Amino acid sequence: MAAGRNVEIGCVLAAAGAPGASDHELYQDMVADCSLFRELGFGTVWVLEHHFSDYFPAPDPAVQISHLAGRFPELGFGTCVVVTPWHNPLRLAGQIAMLTQLTDRPLHLGLGRGTAKFEYDAFGLDMAQARDRFRETWEIVRLGMTGEPFSYAGRYLSVPEKIRIRPAPRTGNLHFYGAIGSPDSAAIMAALGLPPICNTIGDLDQQAKTLQTWVQAAAAEGLDTSGATYPIMIDCIVADTDDEAVREACRYKPLFMQAQIDHYAPHATNWAGTPGYEAWQRIFAGMEQRTRPENIVPWCEWQLIGSAQTVRRKLQRYLDIGFNHVILHFSTPGIPADVRRGWAARFAADVAPHFRPPPAGEALVADG
Repeated sequence: MAAGRNVEIGCVLAAAGAPGASDHELYQDMVADCSLFRELGFGTVWVLEHHFSDYFPAPDPAVQISHLAGRFPELGFGTCVVVTPWHNPLRLAGQIAMLTQLTDRPLHLGLGRGTAKFEYDAFGLDMAQARDRFRETWEIVRLGMTGEPFSYAGRYLSVPEKIRIRPAPRTGNLHFYGAIGSPDSAAIMAALGLPPICNTIGDLDQQAKTLQTWVQAAAAEGLDTSGATYPIMIDCIVADTDDEAVREACRYKPLFMQAQIDHYAPHATNWAGTPGYEAWQRIFAGMEQRTRPENIVPWCEWQLIGSAQTVRRKLQRYLDIGFNHVILHFSTPGIPADVRRGWAARFAADVAPHFRPPPAGEALVADG
């Protein structure tokens, strides 16, 4: 769904549903969601990666995208995110190359480090090595995407003999991003040549600072940022009135917050002693507060939650600070399928049509 000349609106496609749903029901509903999103005009769907728990049980983004691309060839696909330290980099590069051959639509691949220590433990990896393993995996994948023979020697990962990824990747519609949870991470991703993919942890000022920091750091690295895509994932509830939307958020979103606390087990993780994760103790403290409905209300201010008019106004604020691919998040744990589909339909009918292409040289504007 194009909301203007330079803005794409997509949505998260997730294995999530009402409490007690079986995995088969979650996956059947997920495919049905994909069909609906296509019918509503969303051009890109974004999939997740999580392992070993009830929290979005979707362990293989490449398998998921290859299946969905065959069923819905007119859609673009993205990942938010592939947790690269958990992957063999050559296998990951091969999977990506295959996906580029199996679809002609854009592939937006967000890459991240992951935040659940028990997932790292299950894979036999030290979470303290996450930042270096992320960098080395990305460097190998980036070399693989050139289509040329390469070798690599890193601290943790190596490709000792020159190899070339087959099939040859088609990179014309391939876009990579690095997950950024705070302004502190922006310069790191810029140094790796990865544009940011963000979510709405923090208020609008923090989001603006993250994007500004990345742009400044990218310029210092000599990167060409003209025409760059800046995705952001935002929770979305559209209702008749602001009060109704906030009430629905207070009913459903504490379940999402509790699911995150259950999955990430923040009290069992030494955040201060895990390099690169120090900020997450504060982030999870806020998340834990929002397991109580009364604490959801202020959180709603930075999400696309409200009447259609309010959601249009909030969306415009994110566009004004530079984001140009909005990833709507309807499907979180605890939300029945009919409820989240109603929110998606209201957005498609009452929000998206109000965005129009701007005259040349002007910012995207919204009607009403």
